[in-house]
Amino acid sequence: MNDGRSTMVLAVIAGVLIAALVFVVILLTTGGDSTTTSTEAATTSGVSTTGATTTTAATTTTGGTTTTAGTTTTATAFAGDTTTKSNPTQEGSPGPTLTDVRSGDHEGFVRVVFEFTGTGTPMWDVGYAAPPFTGGGSGENVPALGSAFLKVHVMPGTRYDIDDGTLVYTGDTMIDPGLDPIVEIRFVDDFEADMVWVIGLTTERPFTAEVLQDPLRLVIDIAK
Repeated sequence: MNDGRSTMVLAVIAGVLIAALVFVVILLTTGGDSTTTSTEAATTSGVSTTGATTTTAATTTTGGTTTTAGTTTTATAFAGDTTTKSNPTQEGSPGPTLTDVRSGDHEGFVRVVFEFTGTGTPMWDVGYAAPPFTGGGSGENVPALGSAFLKVHVMPGTRYDIDDGTLVYTGDTMIDPGLDPIVEIRFVDDFEADMVWVIGLTTERPFTAEVLQDPLRLVIDIAK
């Protein structure tokens, strides 16, 4: 009778121990899975958070706001025209000896200068004329290059010193200044101090003409 109870007690204790052992195994197994899952979740969460944080919207730059308007430069209109300019009356005591013929390039025009000795203003006229151009002393036609021609007439005007006949102007009588629209500046004649030059041009252009002093010079500006 006592042996039967002892056996039953041992069986109960063994059952309890087995149950406790099973419970511990289950608890340990469940705890490991929970830790792994928690770690993965944390890792996944970190990745997702990082991706969201580093996403930045692109900044749009509008080209129109950086466009600067260019500076407008207004050119001065040339004051000349194509009509003949002249001074029909001699004033003072002009040279009349020619000392220099020169040309220069300027903004919007080219300039031709005839420089003389003396003071005052000679008679002169500058205007468009058609060839042929004839020397008064020789009577021969003087060829001139160009498609349009400004005839420059100065009186008194000569290349020589009128007192002793010495040649004063020793420059070229055919001048190519290389300045558009001038093709050539050509001496025609200075017979009896009646001087003629021709300025050959590519086409008729507006021009101005005036006499300046100190030194005495006839200045002709031709529009480009």
